[in-house]
Amino acid sequence: MRADRQDIDVAAPPATLLIGRAVAGPTTAVVLLVLPALLAVLGANQAAAWLDPLAVASTTPLAERIEGWPGPLGAVLAGDYGLLTMGPLLFVWAVPTVLVYSVLISAYKASGLADRTGTALHPLLRPVGLHGRDVTRVLMGFGCNVPAIVATRSCSACTRPTTVGAISFGSACSYQLGATLAVFAAADQSSLVVPYLALLVAATLVYTRLISQPDARSTLNTLLIEPRAFLTRPSFAAVGAEARGTVGAFLRTALPIFFAIAMVASLLDWSGVLDAAEGLLAPAMAVFALPADAAMPTVLAAVRKDGILLLAEAGTVASLSAAQLLVATFLAGTVLPCLVTAITIGRELGLRFAGRLVVQQSAFAVTVAAAVGWASAAFGG
Repeated sequence: MRADRQDIDVAAPPATLLIGRAVAGPTTAVVLLVLPALLAVLGANQAAAWLDPLAVASTTPLAERIEGWPGPLGAVLAGDYGLLTMGPLLFVWAVPTVLVYSVLISAYKASGLADRTGTALHPLLRPVGLHGRDVTRVLMGFGCNVPAIVATRSCSACTRPTTVGAISFGSACSYQLGATLAVFAAADQSSLVVPYLALLVAATLVYTRLISQPDARSTLNTLLIEPRAFLTRPSFAAVGAEARGTVGAFLRTALPIFFAIAMVASLLDWSGVLDAAEGLLAPAMAVFALPADAAMPTVLAAVRKDGILLLAEAGTVASLSAAQLLVATFLAGTVLPCLVTAITIGRELGLRFAGRLVVQQSAFAVTVAAAVGWASAAFGG
């Protein structure tokens, strides 16, 4: 063997690695699957502990001076949904989450660990209609749903619809995960990220089983990939290039749209439209044992997942218990795919498929959120 060989396990069969073993392999793969999200959350917590005081110190004095300005300008800049009020949450919580997660997923892909994880998980995924390699696309969706859906072109014909559904429902993109973390932090409930991810994963598995085709769940859905996929040490250049692409896309697309949503919400709040809309939507929120304040963030999250951040508005977050906050963030993140994701699904698989998927996803998300909401209310959550 050459001294400069970079393959980590070039001389060892996969079974000698923990992830290649029959029993320990799937368990290890599940841990590896959720590890990037958990590390991204921990990294964001550490970054926010340093950044949050700086952001508050730099924006609060200016916001206090502007808040009393007459007309819509004061509301847009320093109102409950204003740029100076909501903007720091995005930079303090969402951006570090996106950065850490992008680096970790890039390392997974560049090292071959994503493929090895898929190989180990295949026996567990086949009963719900997914192929082992589909895990790679679902993981990509945690960065951004759009390129992940395009990447499903290489899935088999029987598993592609299921994979697209799993991405649309359960791949909490960087915007969604960062915004959700920011909301939990604003409520001083950062520990909710663990039950949130557990609920998201469990619901996604049930959902994919319900929408999958029989052929995708049969024994014909075998793992037709090379079982001995070598793990390599990822180069800094490869990881950096892919991570820069994800972070750059976030900064170019998420920031302008988030600011647009905050401005529109501020104007609607200043004009009284939000109060009227919340009155009309209150009965709908009652289905989930949620207050009317959770309605508007849920609606705006269907346009762009950054809308979840509006749950962090002081009056809204104060009105929600920990269980209600969990239900509200889950509902806002899953009840509909964001507009760009829905358009991409339509382009890739047709408008009829996209329309059916949106109806299925909405119905299932509503059912799960209502069940969890009333169960927690019954047990005093």
